[in-house]
Amino acid sequence: MPLLSSVFFHKYFSFLSGDSINYKHDNQKFSTKDRDNDRHKNSCANVYKGGWWYNACHDSNLNGVYHGGPHESLADGVNWKSFRGHKESLDTTEMKIRPKSIRKKN
Repeated sequence: MPLLSSVFFHKYFSFLSGDSINYKHDNQKFSTKDRDNDRHKNSCANVYKGGWWYNACHDSNLNGVYHGGPHESLADGVNWKSFRGHKESLDTTEMKIRPKSIRKKN
């Protein structure tokens, strides 16, 4: 029986996409369609179609609807305002969460 093996390569990259979470989303409770914890008169999770740390309402929405790239609806896609604005769904996102006590090394 022949030996089968696979090798996978991944290209890692980084870039500055701007801060679209800290300004409005810092210290917010997580809101969902059935649990409105935002500070807006309407439920941001219902209006923008996804759970998130909404304030009133958002500059980022990584749990929004995936529209497959540019779209006409306002801000209900997978958005990061300071990177691609509110009218383009991002293809891929990744969040890494760490304790606030751990600071970034200089």
